[in-house]
Amino acid sequence: MKMFKKFLTVALLAAALSACQRDEVDFSAAEITTDKVVYNVNDSVRFQFTDDADMITFYSGEKGKEYKHRNRVELEGGDLRLNMETQVLYGTQTDNLKLFVSTDFTGTYTADGVAAANWVDISDRLKWCVAASGAVGVRTVSDYASIKDLLKPGQPIYFGFKYKGGKSTTGAAQQRTWRVYQFNVQNKFSDTEIVPVSNRIGAAWTSVTTVPSDKGVWIFNNSDMIYYNPESNLLDVERWAISKRFDPNKVAPDNGQSIKKYPDNKMQKFAYAFSKAGEYEVTFVFVNGNYNDVKETVKTVKVIVK
Repeated sequence: MKMFKKFLTVALLAAALSACQRDEVDFSAAEITTDKVVYNVNDSVRFQFTDDADMITFYSGEKGKEYKHRNRVELEGGDLRLNMETQVLYGTQTDNLKLFVSTDFTGTYTADGVAAANWVDISDRLKWCVAASGAVGVRTVSDYASIKDLLKPGQPIYFGFKYKGGKSTTGAAQQRTWRVYQFNVQNKFSDTEIVPVSNRIGAAWTSVTTVPSDKGVWIFNNSDMIYYNPESNLLDVERWAISKRFDPNKVAPDNGQSIKKYPDNKMQKFAYAFSKAGEYEVTFVFVNGNYNDVKETVKTVKVIVK
């Protein structure tokens, strides 16, 4: 909005210098009326103005076009949650794989970068595949688990799978293979409004080794899954799979439609058709200005579409 006002001031200054200058700027006295109260979908809603202005901006009141959200940069009221589908295979060790989240990881995908961040273990919020020693587990889908309590305003979130394999106690391979087939993150605002944030592929995983070993690797290029292959490792190892940065509540401000610019011809009517039924708070912003002042008048009218 600040950039818009700066642009407006420059535009009005140029116009004022090339035409008759106005020493004083008045607020627009415009009032808005419509030809009826209730419309059908795709009807032409005709708005009448009782006064003109140098510039007029129209906010239809539809999603993404609401005047009240013109300065909004973060969504509110969402429930950030995730689910996954996992499978464990072979080996005998337990608790090889856990899932963490961080809101202060800097995106430096190194051992030092991981160590410098605070990571919260959310493994117990999800259902994981289980299998007897040496067996192949059944693919297991977890219910969605909320992590909204971990979000911090204005801060991003990262997800990290930490695989930790221990040194063999028998001389035989004991570390287990883990597969992740699904990883879905979404923001739920209501039962009818669920906004996808990411999936397994969109998370764009990066491997980071924090306890090095010659064997053991994260695989991300399989079309069906990401997975950790221990490669029959007999030594200690710790390798992470860390997602890209997410800003799940970040949103672009709603925008209006410029329907009159200086020095367009006088405008005292405008028509618009709504494609969906609903009650809309339509807003018109009338702006007058010159080289040293800008004044804004905001008018609203309710439109019902059936």
